[in-house]
Amino acid sequence: MKKVLILTVTAGNGHNAAANAMKNRLQNEKDNFEVKVVDIIKEFSNKLNSWLVDGGYAFSVGHLRPIYNMFYDTYMKWPTKKAPICPVQFSVNDISGKLLQLIYDFKPDVIYATSYYCGMALANLRRMYKIPSVNIGCMLDYVVSPFWEASVGGLDYMTVSNEQFKQTLIEKGFKPSQLVVTGIPVDQKFVEKLGKTVARERLGLQKDLFTVLILYGGGAWHGGYEILKNILKNIQTKIQIVIINGRDEKTKAKIDKNIKKYPKNFSIQNVGFSKEVDLYMSACDIMIGKGGGLCTTESINKAIPLLATEKLPSQEVYNIRFLTEKDLAQSFKTKRQMIAKLKYLMDNPKVVDDMHNGLEKLKHNGIEEIAELIISQPKADYSDIETNIEFYKVDKLVRKARKKTYKISKHTRK
Repeated sequence: MKKVLILTVTAGNGHNAAANAMKNRLQNEKDNFEVKVVDIIKEFSNKLNSWLVDGGYAFSVGHLRPIYNMFYDTYMKWPTKKAPICPVQFSVNDISGKLLQLIYDFKPDVIYATSYYCGMALANLRRMYKIPSVNIGCMLDYVVSPFWEASVGGLDYMTVSNEQFKQTLIEKGFKPSQLVVTGIPVDQKFVEKLGKTVARERLGLQKDLFTVLILYGGGAWHGGYEILKNILKNIQTKIQIVIINGRDEKTKAKIDKNIKKYPKNFSIQNVGFSKEVDLYMSACDIMIGKGGGLCTTESINKAIPLLATEKLPSQEVYNIRFLTEKDLAQSFKTKRQMIAKLKYLMDNPKVVDDMHNGLEKLKHNGIEEIAELIISQPKADYSDIETNIEFYKVDKLVRKARKKTYKISKHTRK
């Protein structure tokens, strides 16, 4: 039986979603796989650091977005040579010993890392300790995010969202042979093709109306209600609107309360939380929402054109830009722009069809391609590993080795 250790972090939900999607895929494999998913920050770090990586991230992108984006864009220029002392190294300072103990106890054949935090932690360990597993990192955005360079040495392969990002990763220190273009892995149901007519029949939607999906999720995002009000006020054509609010129960309740007052030229389905988002994407003509890496990939794989807000954290801005530069999505800054672009898409079905066809060409079955890469790796040999280690000392030793690496490389450059 092969063993796969999936490392993730809770910073937004994309990393966890990718981790669990891969776990489900591997456990469906006819050859037996033992799969363990571990959030390295939540499981191994202190409570303050865990909050900073998870809650601090959510608070920053929800309430301090301009400041968050300023730091993100600044760190895009962070020198690769400073990877061992990059600012986010502090987040993994206290997890090395526990992570190493987990690896030596579980003895994975493959480690799959859904975040640069995980790749960075593996690189730090590999400076001092033998880790015989094949380690695979996963890019979850349509931009090479800051700090992936800190994973060099920790990863054997890096899966890439699109061919155009390979050169940037090579400049960060990865070898061309390590880079595998797979697209971003999303649940298999977002890859399966389903006709619009069939999807609408299953969901009880009217077959012949132009249909808009408003997908804003919950958490720090509460834009769905304002988007809906703006459409109701400014669109006169009869259309069908589907709203999926995720876990934003307040918005769901607010819409339910007022739905009888809305103009009769709209057919509105207020869904709330749904496990059938893939089906709704198949049923709708366009989607209004945000630009997370997984959501963007789901729209690509379902070939549903995205009309996205530009009021996003930087990585999501880059995700949307990846599509808008190819004329495969539209973006808006203001309510007026949103309505103007929505009317344009409604009045120009050929433009929507062209976007649909272009998105089809970008489609990757990322979850399957990465699963095949994982499955193809050999069993790891732990027979010569010295496990009689004082794991409580590992954090300090790894920090020293990391800083020493930077000092040596700095001296060599001089």
